Amino acid sequence: MEISEKIEAQVALPKELYRAIQQRAQAHGCSVSNEIATLLTTSLGMGMEQLAEEFAAWEAASDEDWLDMEVMLMLAAEEQ
Repeated sequence: MEISEKIEAQVALPKELYRAIQQRAQAHGCSVSNEIATLLTTSLGMGMEQLAEEFAAWEAASDEDWLDMEVMLMLAAEEQ
Protein backbone atom coordinates (compact mmCIF):
# COMPACT_ATOMS: atom_id res chain seq x y z
CA MET A 1 0.00 0.00 0.00
CA GLU A 2 1.47 3.35 -1.03
CA ILE A 3 0.57 6.30 1.15
CA SER A 4 1.86 9.72 0.11
CA GLU A 5 1.55 11.39 3.48
CA LYS A 6 1.38 9.80 6.90
CA ILE A 7 0.11 10.96 10.25
CA GLU A 8 1.52 9.19 13.28
CA ALA A 9 -1.17 7.73 15.54
CA GLN A 10 -1.03 5.59 18.62
CA VAL A 11 -3.53 2.81 19.24
CA ALA A 12 -3.78 0.38 22.14
CA LEU A 13 -4.68 -3.12 20.97
CA PRO A 14 -5.35 -6.30 22.90
CA LYS A 15 -2.34 -8.64 22.65
CA GLU A 16 -4.29 -11.28 20.74
CA LEU A 17 -5.46 -8.77 18.14
CA TYR A 18 -1.96 -7.37 17.73
CA ARG A 19 -0.55 -10.86 17.27
CA ALA A 20 -3.16 -11.69 14.64
CA ILE A 21 -2.39 -8.47 12.76
CA GLN A 22 1.33 -9.13 13.10
CA GLN A 23 0.92 -12.59 11.55
CA ARG A 24 -1.15 -11.16 8.68
CA ALA A 25 1.50 -8.50 8.09
CA GLN A 26 4.24 -11.13 7.96
CA ALA A 27 2.18 -13.21 5.53
CA HIS A 28 1.68 -10.15 3.30
CA GLY A 29 5.30 -9.05 3.62
CA CYS A 30 4.49 -5.67 5.13
CA SER A 31 4.73 -3.84 8.43
CA VAL A 32 2.13 -4.03 11.17
CA SER A 33 1.39 -0.35 10.55
CA ASN A 34 0.68 -0.96 6.85
CA GLU A 35 -1.45 -3.99 7.68
CA ILE A 36 -3.55 -1.94 10.12
CA ALA A 37 -3.96 0.81 7.50
CA THR A 38 -5.04 -1.79 4.93
CA LEU A 39 -7.56 -3.32 7.33
CA LEU A 40 -9.00 0.09 8.18
CA THR A 41 -9.35 1.22 4.56
CA THR A 42 -11.02 -2.04 3.54
CA SER A 43 -13.41 -1.71 6.47
CA LEU A 44 -14.45 1.64 4.99
CA GLY A 45 -15.24 -0.18 1.76
CA MET A 46 -12.66 1.80 -0.19
CA GLY A 47 -9.11 1.37 -1.33
CA MET A 48 -6.48 4.03 -0.67
CA GLU A 49 -6.92 5.45 -4.18
CA GLN A 50 -10.70 5.76 -3.73
CA LEU A 51 -10.22 7.31 -0.31
CA ALA A 52 -7.80 9.87 -1.74
CA GLU A 53 -10.29 10.67 -4.53
CA GLU A 54 -13.08 11.11 -1.98
CA PHE A 55 -11.05 13.59 0.05
CA ALA A 56 -9.96 15.42 -3.10
CA ALA A 57 -13.60 15.79 -4.16
CA TRP A 58 -14.52 17.21 -0.75
CA GLU A 59 -11.63 19.65 -0.89
CA ALA A 60 -12.52 20.67 -4.44
CA ALA A 61 -16.05 21.68 -3.52
CA SER A 62 -16.23 25.45 -3.63
CA ASP A 63 -17.45 27.64 -0.81
CA GLU A 64 -20.38 28.53 -3.04
CA ASP A 65 -21.41 24.87 -3.23
CA TRP A 66 -21.36 24.63 0.55
CA LEU A 67 -23.33 27.86 0.94
CA ASP A 68 -25.90 26.62 -1.58
CA MET A 69 -26.23 23.38 0.39
CA GLU A 70 -26.68 25.33 3.63
CA VAL A 71 -29.48 27.39 2.07
CA MET A 72 -31.20 24.24 0.77
CA LEU A 73 -31.03 22.63 4.19
CA MET A 74 -32.39 25.75 5.89
CA LEU A 75 -35.29 25.95 3.40
CA ALA A 76 -36.06 22.25 3.89
CA ALA A 77 -36.06 22.72 7.66
CA GLU A 78 -38.42 25.68 7.40
CA GLU A 79 -40.87 23.66 5.29
CA GLN A 80 -41.25 21.07 8.03
